Amino acid sequence: MSASKGKKASILYLFATLFNKGIAFLTVPIFTRLLSTNDYGIVTTFNSWVDILTVVLSLALYMSIRTAFVDFKSDKKEFLNTVITFTLIISVGVGILTFFFSKLITGLGSVIVLFAVLQGAASALMMDYQQYLMMDLRYIQRSIYMALPNFLAVIFSVAFIYYLDLDNMYFCRIIPTMVVYLIFGLIIITKTYAKQRPSINKKYLKYGLGISLPLVLHGIALNILSQADRTMITVLANASQTGIYSLVYNFGMISAVLTTALDGVWLPWFMIKIKEKNTQEINKCASDYIKLMTCAMVGLILLGPELLKFLAAPIYWEGISIIPPIVLANYFIFMYTFYVNVEHFHKRTMGITFYTIIAAAVNIILNYIFIPKFGYIAAAYITLISYMLAMALHARRSKKLEEGLFPFIIFAGPLAIILISTTFYYLFLEEWILRWILMIIIVGAIALIERRTIKFYLGGSKG
Repeated sequence: MSASKGKKASILYLFATLFNKGIAFLTVPIFTRLLSTNDYGIVTTFNSWVDILTVVLSLALYMSIRTAFVDFKSDKKEFLNTVITFTLIISVGVGILTFFFSKLITGLGSVIVLFAVLQGAASALMMDYQQYLMMDLRYIQRSIYMALPNFLAVIFSVAFIYYLDLDNMYFCRIIPTMVVYLIFGLIIITKTYAKQRPSINKKYLKYGLGISLPLVLHGIALNILSQADRTMITVLANASQTGIYSLVYNFGMISAVLTTALDGVWLPWFMIKIKEKNTQEINKCASDYIKLMTCAMVGLILLGPELLKFLAAPIYWEGISIIPPIVLANYFIFMYTFYVNVEHFHKRTMGITFYTIIAAAVNIILNYIFIPKFGYIAAAYITLISYMLAMALHARRSKKLEEGLFPFIIFAGPLAIILISTTFYYLFLEEWILRWILMIIIVGAIALIERRTIKFYLGGSKG
């Protein structure tokens, strides 16, 4: 790829990724005002199952498409044909099983579960095809497939909710989204089989599964870790609580939008520097990066009540009490990715999978015990505990691989600032002026100290 084409691709991918990450947050004010807490909770539970089913149905085969472009470049279309065909076969099999056991598994109706399988299958096909477009350097088409489905789903969902009056209004969000994804899935199937019949090449399938299968459990466990709480609140408490919890959870994901954007700068640089064994420079830049993210987290916590009131109707405002643990959980996600990147560099992916499974298991067990007693409040603190455990496990593993990288001391100061901010949050929950003043002081002080870093990540300096 030429430098100019690479720059255009990077910009398009960045906007498409930010759109997909941000759309859940940007549409919160719309759907929380159009849907009841019960309807909103069912929708988020449905989305949780779609995410998990996408991993199961794809079997992470899209990861093998990357290397297939090197090993089977002349047969890349046949390789894609095998991946798409196998994904369809798996989807039919899983669809039959989940339809019959849906109530036992999810507590939701069979029809909703069938819709989740259909959307999950379409999402899996889109994951496969997007990877193919990326490796084939068709960046404009890939950006369209990344952003357009979600955009259309939101437009049609709002129209359905506004113009229809159903007993179960959650269908007005679920059905349009599922139909849009199915249309894109059918387009992909048509394009794949336009000049080739559906086929499975055993050689390509064996090659693909050899690369992807070790990552499937990690993907499933990661989705369980991030999604199981909402499903369990629906089953063990009620969907109304799920709606309140999901709103705050999506609010806390604002930080993920920022980290996604900055990772485009950080990760390629990190991979070069770790290969050069430049530990000192990595730690220095990591420290600056962490302080930058600390500003975002402190702002989210101290401005949280007012932002949530702006985003949602009053029936959701009781969720203000769990903003700090949700934001802190996202901070620990940010922290443990530093160590996961080290494990990826050393190709220790089985360890990543194992630790994610442990954290997910702890999350499920604690949720099962405490959600019936304390509802969504328990789920918020259990989410925090689970990610703290994941961070500790990955840090321990990373230290064995690269002892000098990312000493905990670089997290200690910023974490202390966030904990202090959390304390002030609860002490002055009703005194917004005091919270805002503290936020301005903390963020202003960090921004003043880190002027050079902010310029670097915003592209104003070469570093």
